[in-house]
Parts: sequence; structure tokens; C-alpha cells
Amino acid sequence: MMIEKLVVLLVLLTDSSTQSEDLTGKVFTFPLASTTRYATLTPDVEGPFLALTLCLRSFPDNRRANSLFSLATPSYANAFLLFQPEKGRYNVNVNNNFHEFFGMPDNQYETNSVCWTWVGKTGLTQIWVNGKRSIRVKITTDAVLAGKPIIILGQEQDNYGGRFDANQCFIGDLSDVHMWNYVLNPCEIQNYMSANTFTPGNVLNWKALTYKVNHEVLVEPDQSGGCN
Repeated sequence: MMIEKLVVLLVLLTDSSTQSEDLTGKVFTFPLASTTRYATLTPDVEGPFLALTLCLRSFPDNRRANSLFSLATPSYANAFLLFQPEKGRYNVNVNNNFHEFFGMPDNQYETNSVCWTWVGKTGLTQIWVNGKRSIRVKITTDAVLAGKPIIILGQEQDNYGGRFDANQCFIGDLSDVHMWNYVLNPCEIQNYMSANTFTPGNVLNWKALTYKVNHEVLVEPDQSGGCN
């Protein structure tokens, strides 16, 4: 218990050593399974959140389960969690409420573009993968994400800021992480998917991201683009 409290304290104190950077053309590379490799992101807006859109690009090791995005609050470890248990399947959690999407596009050996929307008032949630959308399903009832968020890439938080499991970590590349405190319209989501011009996230912005990487998480050039 003392170790878990220390991990939470260290995560909460990362602001003193974080940096804000334009990561255009870069990726976070998580090369090995572990409980110590992760990136902590500092949001520009801390909530409370009545709606959210998350977009990111993922190039995972498809032989295993991968945590794509983990946001915890003091009340909920899985306040806003995007998890990929296997190729073509995506699990979403909002305030510990769970839904699984099956049969989504998944390009092996290519970067996948993923967006996830949620509206607290209606409880509706939906994901988009490589330009294709899921159905909208109800996951919560009149919910709010409240309390200081801890946002982590590379690990799933099983409590507030810690209790990582190497079987749930991410292996591969993550990039272009943006989050908005509202739901993007379909055209803006498609613009993100196609790497066209879009409004950067006002909660998380890959072009001006405040972050800290720990224990051999690498910031590397993006290899998914074409050659001139």
C-alpha cells in the first residue's frame, strides 16, 4: 500500500519536470512489456468533463492486449479508458462502466487512427477506426468526469495513478494524441483520420503537449509517412 501511494505521489508531482513540446512527426515508442514504461500527460483543461472526444494513432503489437489510453480520477480508476484486447476489438470504460466494440477495422503492419466520443448527458459513446464508425451505444446515465485527472499512455491504471500490470501495458508506437471537452462532428473526425486540417485538442494537443516519459519510453521519428 505504501508503494502504491508513492507511485501516485510521483505521478501527481510530474508537473515540476514536464515539458511542453510540438510532437508533430514524432511518436512515443514503448519497446517492451513492463510496469515501469509510461508517459504522463498533463491536460490543458482539468474538467469536470461533460463530454469528451479522444483521437490517437496506434501501431501496436497485435499479438497481445494493449492499453491505448488511461485517464483516472480519484473516484474511478477507469474514468476514461480505451483498451484493445485483440485485433479489431476495442473496450471503452467511462467511470468504470464498460462496453466492447467488435469487428472494427484494423490494419496489420500499419498505423491505425482511432477516435472515441462520449456525451455525459445522453450516455452515448462511439468509436471510429480508420474512417469507419461503430454504432452509438449507451454506456452511462447523466455522468460527469470530475476530480483531478491522471492521464497515462503505455499502462492501464488499476487505481488512481498506479497498480500497473505488464499484461495490460502497451507495446508499439502511439502518436497524434488529441482530446477535446466536446464531441467532434463527423467531418472533423474524418479530417483527423485523413491527416487533413483539423482543430487541435483543447484538453490534449499533440502540437503543444505537456508530458513526461519514464523508464525508456522513447520519443522517435514517425515512420508511417511516405518518402519524398
